[in-house]
Amino acid sequence: MFGLLWLQAQSRGELLRNMDPIFTTALDSLEMGRPLAAISQLKVAGEKFKKDQNWLKYAGSLLVLGKVYFQTDQLDSSLFYLHEARRIASREGNERLAANTDEGIARIYLIKKQNTLAMQHYRKFASWCLRLGKPRAKVETCIQMAQIYTRKVEPDSVAHYLHLGLSLAKSHDFPVLQYKLYQMLGLRYNNINRPDSALYHYHQSLELLEKHPAPEREILVYLRISHVFLDNENPQRARKYLRQAQKLLQTSTNPFPKATLLYYEGTTLLAEKKGTAAILVLEKALEAFKSLPKPQRHQAMQARCLKSLAEAQHMLGQNEKALASLKLAKALNLPIFQRYNEMQTELMEAAILSSQDAVAASDELLMENMVWAKKSENLNYLLDLYQTLAANERKKKNYEQAIVYLDKVHALQQQLDPVSRASSLSNHEAQWEVAKKDKSIGHLHDLNQQKAQRLKQTQLRTALMAGGLLFLLLSSVWIYRHKRKQNIQLSLAKQAVEASLQEKELLLKEIHHRVKNNMQVISSLLNLQARGVQDPVALKVMREGRDRVRSMALIHQTLYQNNDFSTVETEDYFLKLAENLFHTYNIDQERVQLVAQIQPLKFNVDIMIALGLILNELISNTLKYAFPAEQKGEVRIFLTRNAEQVELKVEDNGVGFPPNFAPNTARSIGFSLIHAFTQKLGGSLQINNAEKGAMASLIFPLHHNASPAA
Repeated sequence: MFGLLWLQAQSRGELLRNMDPIFTTALDSLEMGRPLAAISQLKVAGEKFKKDQNWLKYAGSLLVLGKVYFQTDQLDSSLFYLHEARRIASREGNERLAANTDEGIARIYLIKKQNTLAMQHYRKFASWCLRLGKPRAKVETCIQMAQIYTRKVEPDSVAHYLHLGLSLAKSHDFPVLQYKLYQMLGLRYNNINRPDSALYHYHQSLELLEKHPAPEREILVYLRISHVFLDNENPQRARKYLRQAQKLLQTSTNPFPKATLLYYEGTTLLAEKKGTAAILVLEKALEAFKSLPKPQRHQAMQARCLKSLAEAQHMLGQNEKALASLKLAKALNLPIFQRYNEMQTELMEAAILSSQDAVAASDELLMENMVWAKKSENLNYLLDLYQTLAANERKKKNYEQAIVYLDKVHALQQQLDPVSRASSLSNHEAQWEVAKKDKSIGHLHDLNQQKAQRLKQTQLRTALMAGGLLFLLLSSVWIYRHKRKQNIQLSLAKQAVEASLQEKELLLKEIHHRVKNNMQVISSLLNLQARGVQDPVALKVMREGRDRVRSMALIHQTLYQNNDFSTVETEDYFLKLAENLFHTYNIDQERVQLVAQIQPLKFNVDIMIALGLILNELISNTLKYAFPAEQKGEVRIFLTRNAEQVELKVEDNGVGFPPNFAPNTARSIGFSLIHAFTQKLGGSLQINNAEKGAMASLIFPLHHNASPAA
């Protein structure tokens, strides 16, 4: 029943997981519901640790094995491995590991009803916790010791350990443990007929839950408060707390509080003497607890349902059914709470047997529980016991002894005094309600002060925001006007720049136009001058000069005819230049055809003048010498570009160069110009005869200002 609490204890889990990865794997297998896999892994690892004489890890493997067997309810196997782990841990001087085994051993002895041995090991564990300053573990040990003394029916020792644990939990701020201890103290005081003290501790747990909200825990507190009022014959007040629990239950998805609420609803109906309705509700509660995941963990609540069910059946005269229900309840009683639960069920069983005239069996049960009832300090148990004994003595016609028991009943009734107890409960509840209201008033006062402070802060923020917005508005207006003024100035400046640029473009176009016209004039003058020259050599020179001037004039003509005054497009310029030369030399293009494959590129004026003059000389030489005596042929012009360079190639299929012709040593003006401009372009020139005709190839690097034509 305590497997999950043990396995989930953080300090112990961290110890084992940090010792070796195999322990992490085994614990993970156990959490996933695979205990056999965990056992197999641990036994293999344990043999390896033992063979390597790694005794601490071997002890750790035994400890985890003990945990696994504990979780699977194999208590004897678990106890064997835990004792062996403790022996090795003590031998190796590892107190922490030994203390962890002590805790596990104590839990098993507690379940096996060996209280003395359980207490011995819990005390060892508590001693280790104190030495190492482990307050949480010390609080948990106090809880376990209280449970042991609950089994032994020693209320004073129970109270001692619960109050000690509560003091430690408060001083170290363990809210979950505080809640648990408040609940245990409430149950303890209710069992010894001190309902005002029980209510006090339940109310303390409610105040704790206000700071650490947990709706499902709050539901259980309200249900236990309702039980206090039921035990003190005040079902109306019990109903009040049942309604509060029902209201909270609407937001819960946990089935356990719902089943618990059904149980308390059934006991309330029982207190209201509504036996038939109580049986229906209690049967639903019993089924609800059985249907919960791992129902064996809720056997104590199942036993309570059966006991209350038996009481309702007895009320309706269904004594056989009541005895059967009590028998089932006794079989389900948990070891920790067994003595109290057995006492309740056996006292009821004795009352039923007495009503069936089974006086001897009834007396036997009553005498067995006499010592435990006196030891428990629960006056209700003693009252029930003496009432049944008195009834039995009357049936045996032993009236003197019956009077003795009735005197004890009367004394107990005066001691219990339901009127004064009800008054005490009402006073305590009223005080708690007043304290709660005072606290609420104080809380509301604090809230009002906080709201007033927040209102002041809000007003201040609003004023600051308003001032900021006004400043932003004024700033925006000023910025807008300033930007508008700047934009107007920029617009005017832009217009001036555009006008200036347009004027410069017109001037540049005019310059190119005038340069072209001047070159045209020079060309015309050379042409006129050539008409009066008779010397063939001079005439040739003048015509070549005229052609060169025309090639440059063509560039300037192209520039002023386009919008781009810095670059010239190759395809258009080269074709016009070639056509002009064909026209100058009066070449019939049907006889000599022009073939051009020119990649559209753009170059600046300097490069274009150099390329134009080179192309002018190459085409001129081709037209003059390649096709004599009306020979037909082709002149081919190629311009290509790759990533790094440009190639200009001029080919023909004419007669080619003379055999002894050396272009690199030729002293003509044309070849001198070609070599000069090739050097200017940083290129290389190759002139030679092809398979048929002549070929000239100029390769120069791609300049950064060369670009593809649009």
